[in-house]
Amino acid sequence: MSVLVRAGERDAFAELSRFRTAFYGCLSARADAFFELTDALLCADGPTRTPVELSLLAEHQRGYGSLYGPLNHGGSTPMPCVTC
Repeated sequence: MSVLVRAGERDAFAELSRFRTAFYGCLSARADAFFELTDALLCADGPTRTPVELSLLAEHQRGYGSLYGPLNHGGSTPMPCVTC
């Protein structure tokens, strides 16, 4: 594998890490659970009809009962525009 390819992967990983950190910073109450729920939603193989389906995914590591907490009490502030 070329050193340039690895550097490109490292840059992409760093950019994703900055985005995830900025997104997490925009979350308010129950940020950890909300962030994990977002990961599950983005990693789902297809559309989900109910939040319960997200709780069955490996990315949602919390119990079923913690699913509705971030939906009912969590929130976010508008995220500033991120440019590439």
